[in-house]
Amino acid sequence: MSIYKQTAWSPPKGSVSILVPVNDMVHSHFSYSLSNLIKTTTQVGVETHLFFDGSTILINQRESLIEQALQVGSEWVLWLDSDMMFPPSTLLRLLNHNEDLVGCNYMKRSYPFKTTAFTDTENWENWIPIQYGDLQDAEAVGLGCCLMKISLFKELKKPYFEYTYQEKTKDWGGEDFTLFKKFNKLGHQLKIDMNLSNEIYHIGTFAYGRTMSSNNNKKKTWKDKK
Repeated sequence: MSIYKQTAWSPPKGSVSILVPVNDMVHSHFSYSLSNLIKTTTQVGVETHLFFDGSTILINQRESLIEQALQVGSEWVLWLDSDMMFPPSTLLRLLNHNEDLVGCNYMKRSYPFKTTAFTDTENWENWIPIQYGDLQDAEAVGLGCCLMKISLFKELKKPYFEYTYQEKTKDWGGEDFTLFKKFNKLGHQLKIDMNLSNEIYHIGTFAYGRTMSSNNNKKKTWKDKK
């Protein structure tokens, strides 16, 4: 018997569509994480479909991806962004919660460095830190790694995804946070897997220069030799 069929998680029955909006290229670390996730999930016996959409407008990508998941009759959708790293067991662990909405918290890639999970999206200081713990209620989270029951979309009117202007914070709410607000109004509570979130990474770019800590430390001890 394959070792992959012996697992600590007992996911509910049903197929899953993995939905990934992409640009021209994806990160190699994401590809590695994705291939291992699919291998682990399918070996356990979970029917898994994978859909990419490479069009240019994000909300169009998400609308198209959901339609593809509906067409194949999936019970669940796992949203992944192509700049994420995650363990092979990610999907099994999220499925094991059997929640309508359950996702992972992860760091933003730009300053100020906060996470993408919030208990109140009208106050940007109410972000949830990454730490170990039980399932945490949240108002919204980024869709970089999030599992949903696809039946929830049958309760919504199109468009599912749209941007909304927030008068209180004087900025625009993303298509992900707008979606969660719609689900909240219907009584669906988002949960954050706090433990799994510790193993989720957001891949970014970094400019290496003179401000690196190793260079600053070296300057303190450097003696100009003449």
